Amino acid sequence: MRHIVIAAAALLTACQSAAPKQNPPAPTVMRLPVATYVPIDPALWKRCTWEREGRPSAVFEVSNARKRCLIQYEAQFDAIEQVQGKPVPTQAHE
Repeated sequence: MRHIVIAAAALLTACQSAAPKQNPPAPTVMRLPVATYVPIDPALWKRCTWEREGRPSAVFEVSNARKRCLIQYEAQFDAIEQVQGKPVPTQAHE
């Protein structure tokens, strides 16, 4: 038993701790431009409503209502295209 204790002590003293690892250098901070887009007015996203299911005799009223909605949507898309896709001047952020 004594031999085992002496052998274990000898083995432990023979092991040396590994040299401590150096910390890697700190990463560099890169500043990147961030594009911020202009918000779209909620009124430009407003949906148009029309009677989707009508009597056969109301075909012209339904058709005219759909046409009014399509004209409204085209006008909204034109207004959206005036502001959408144009970023606000960029600023560097971290």
